[in-house]
Amino acid sequence: MKMNFLFKVNVLILGITCVSIAQVNYHDSLTVSDAVRIALAENPSLKQGVHEIAASEARVEQSKSSLYPNAAATLNYTHLGPVAQLGFPGFGEFKLFPSDNYDEHIGASVTLFDFERRQKSIQLAQTQVQSAADKLDLMKLDLSYQTIQTFYTILFLQKSIQVQNDEIATLREHLLVTKKKVEAGTGTDFDVLTTEVRVAAAENKRISLENSLMNAETEMRRLLNFPPNVPLRLVGSFAESPVSLNVDSLLNVAVRNRVELKMADDQIKTAIAQYKVASAVNNPSVNLSLAYGFKNGYEPNINAWRGNYVAALQVQIPVFDGYRENKMKDEASENVKAAESYREDVLEKIKSDVQIAIADLRSSIEKLQTTDITIQQAESALQLARLRYQAGTVTNLDLLDSETALAEARLMQLEALYRFAISRYELGHALGLKEW
Repeated sequence: MKMNFLFKVNVLILGITCVSIAQVNYHDSLTVSDAVRIALAENPSLKQGVHEIAASEARVEQSKSSLYPNAAATLNYTHLGPVAQLGFPGFGEFKLFPSDNYDEHIGASVTLFDFERRQKSIQLAQTQVQSAADKLDLMKLDLSYQTIQTFYTILFLQKSIQVQNDEIATLREHLLVTKKKVEAGTGTDFDVLTTEVRVAAAENKRISLENSLMNAETEMRRLLNFPPNVPLRLVGSFAESPVSLNVDSLLNVAVRNRVELKMADDQIKTAIAQYKVASAVNNPSVNLSLAYGFKNGYEPNINAWRGNYVAALQVQIPVFDGYRENKMKDEASENVKAAESYREDVLEKIKSDVQIAIADLRSSIEKLQTTDITIQQAESALQLARLRYQAGTVTNLDLLDSETALAEARLMQLEALYRFAISRYELGHALGLKEW
């Protein structure tokens, strides 16, 4: 019942989400929460997980069928020949059996006792339902964080292209000024050439960014199950927010929440259930069989159909099975040890994931703290370079270097904000936090 409840809850969640998604217009603006919600409702991989839970539930019901009687109706017709006869003087000949034999009956058999052998098989099947449910949770977590990362990658690339466009516009304005200086005799063709080279380099960089953006949008449409040509209108920002980085408390949160650890526990439970099944494979059993029907062949009128019945009680006590039970128990015991070792490895990986995520987030915070100063310095340097360029104390190349340095500083700040946002979500992923 508990496993069936888990499956129904998962189906209900997906069903409710699908109803809300049906009302979403492809041209609506999407926040990161909207994107995650749509991905969880529309991505085919999650539907696969729901079907796997249903299949596990069906296996449980299959194993429960052994608790019920088996009943079958049988219809037999047999023609025999030659028919044996006995002759008695003065009485004629008598057939020992009819040439046409009919037998129709219905029978049922049931196992009355097997000392929990069937129940242990059912418990084994139920552990697999829980494993399928945890697997679906893991798929949802991975899909949600993949959607979040793609969402912020698109925002980062869009803003990077804006910064690159600003740099190109500034360089083109400077190119016009340089050409006017050449016409006035105060500049050289070399200044024009170096500026044109910088413009071309900036445009090539923009082309690369636009290609990366197109690829990221294609991936987002796949995650959201959107048609290929639907435009994406994403709304969001790289907001800075305080984050607690206490290692011990975060590790405790991860151990409580990570689905991988729950799945490792599921493997241990399944292996233990397998051992219990192996231990019960040779348990004695008590079986009851009943049958009732009609057939011919009874004296004194062997051609007449008569009612008949069979009742049998069987006690089966296995004596020797060629060491099958022992080997099954050995296999199950090794599976338990393997599952326990796997859990230890998962636990260590979780600790490593949390520590790496914390280190990445700290690095992102430190980079953010330096980018503001870097931009201020680059702006001051550019302002000074422009004044000196107008005064003729620095070359055109020096001014171009200052303009490029400011653009790179802005991109650096944007990348730091992007890395901070991604690192914060990666820490949440390492902690097993749900983003839906």
